[in-house]
Amino acid sequence: MNKKSIAFQLGIYVLTAVILVNALIVFLNYKHSRDILSEKIEEGAIHQSGLIINEISKKIVNDQEVSRNVANQALYYHAHGDLGKFIEQVVKHNRVMNGLHVRLIQSTDTLLFSSFRNSKGKVDNLQTQKNNSITRFPNLVDSAASTYRGIWSQPFYSAYDSTKLQVSYFLPIPSNDSTIQGIIAGDINLGFLSQAVSNIRIGISGFAFIVDKNGDFLSHPNPSWILNRNLFHLESKIFDTQHGYYEQLLENGIPGSGTAFPEILNYQKSWFYFAPIPHTEWRVIVVIPTKELYDELDVAFQEIVWISLLGILLTSLIIVLIFNKMLSPLAQVARSIQRFSFGERGRRSKKNEIELLNDSLKELQVQYGTYMKEQNQIRKDKRKYEKDLKSAKEIQRTIVPQDYSFLEKHGEIDLHAILQPAEGIGGDLYDFFFIDEEHLLFTIGDVSGKGIPAALFMAVASTLIKTKSNDLSAMNIVDVVNKALSKENLNQHFLTLFLGVLNLETGALDYCNAAHSYPFLISSKKRAVLLEQTHGLPIGVYSNKTYKSSSIILSKNDQLVFYTDGVTDCKDASGEMFGMPRLREFMDSYGTHSPKELTESLLDELMDFKGKAPQADDISVMAIKFNGKYP
Repeated sequence: MNKKSIAFQLGIYVLTAVILVNALIVFLNYKHSRDILSEKIEEGAIHQSGLIINEISKKIVNDQEVSRNVANQALYYHAHGDLGKFIEQVVKHNRVMNGLHVRLIQSTDTLLFSSFRNSKGKVDNLQTQKNNSITRFPNLVDSAASTYRGIWSQPFYSAYDSTKLQVSYFLPIPSNDSTIQGIIAGDINLGFLSQAVSNIRIGISGFAFIVDKNGDFLSHPNPSWILNRNLFHLESKIFDTQHGYYEQLLENGIPGSGTAFPEILNYQKSWFYFAPIPHTEWRVIVVIPTKELYDELDVAFQEIVWISLLGILLTSLIIVLIFNKMLSPLAQVARSIQRFSFGERGRRSKKNEIELLNDSLKELQVQYGTYMKEQNQIRKDKRKYEKDLKSAKEIQRTIVPQDYSFLEKHGEIDLHAILQPAEGIGGDLYDFFFIDEEHLLFTIGDVSGKGIPAALFMAVASTLIKTKSNDLSAMNIVDVVNKALSKENLNQHFLTLFLGVLNLETGALDYCNAAHSYPFLISSKKRAVLLEQTHGLPIGVYSNKTYKSSSIILSKNDQLVFYTDGVTDCKDASGEMFGMPRLREFMDSYGTHSPKELTESLLDELMDFKGKAPQADDISVMAIKFNGKYP
């Protein structure tokens, strides 16, 4: 070797170095590409399963919300004789629902209302319908009633249309005192499962399906497998030796991946990924043939090997090509950084790699500067939002009255109120003012929802009450306010409202209760009683609804206590509500204390009961004591 020329030795050394470096680069590139591809495959499967999960969860959550809303309103519509029509309309407007069934228990009688979608797609509404979900699953009915929570049934074929696979959601119907007054069962059509899966493209021959916790197929490319075959009871050759491990993960709702040999793909080796579907005990499984995953990579690798061999042969003759080959990784890096910096508008000029890197780094500096400006703007916007929120809270405090100085001139009454929002600002309201020298108007209400939208709706309602109170009739005032509030209510907020007009000369109270919580009347001679009259629906939604009113005569030292549902719905750390029984016990034991003592003590009682649990709803309490006419 030493006798050879320097050029030859240099050529041998360069050729040897090129061979070794090239082989190492090819191997590492293949290994790295395979690792990246495996990660991308799993990310893609997670994304695909996520699309399926989101579509299914949306339908499931919608059915739960519809069932929960019906459960919360069933007693009200039944009291007005519209329950059957109500559930029929719910089924008509929710195409995913196959049926809706309500069983009410009153004394010793059981009333059943059932609406279902027949095989022609029309909705039938019968009170004596057989084979509905409530009569079909008595054990789930009992379980939902005893646990006070919603329960899903196992999937089954509809009794009204044997081609429809469905599942039922059972939910108890509570009353104001938290007792169970009935059960609601919402049937959801599982036909959307196959549609949700078929809408997702998974490679060329890949597919996805859904099974329940027990392994029964709820969807599959072969429809005959649905509810007829079980994932855990397939042929042993379909899974590898980790069959028990995958079964345990599926049963426990833990995501995972592995390999199998599916029958539907002629037992060719395939990669699969599975994940649980929230709000259900179902699992989605994505299957992709292994051949489709790595075929392109293997072909590319073979091409790279042949090209590399050819390059090595050429480098023995042309040293220049050797150095070009050695610099190719730098070119790839430069192009990658260029695409990262410029995106689709990346330059295609023939600049050398150093120039490309220089331009790319300058572009990254510009993008970083833009990013920092955007972050600074976000921080400024956040501070402005917090400032606006604080201002909104102060404005709301000015809307509800805090001044009780008028009591100095009107010894006939004593009054005090408290408002504690759940989110800094809220949708509760109370107000009191004199219509004339003898008549005091007072009101308390609760807007649906909470936060800024509810607070704005509350502000509009409070303003309308003040401007429209030109009458001594409570029902006329409520009727006028309802028409004005419904006119521009695009967001469909509504307001439960109690409004009263008290004559300080006679103690006569004319009041209208628009679906608000019943107030307490506390007499010095009797126990606290509820004024259990409701005079119409919540205001702000139906402008054509009319309202009625009731009247009572207050005796000296009689005291009225008003509150929003944030009082009875206040929950402790375990989820137990304060409830009407505790509130009634508090009212019975409080005697003839002043309104201020009563409201503050009740708030302290609620805070002690709630403990460290978060406040879920706005809390408002108002007490009025009639002292009688003073000389």
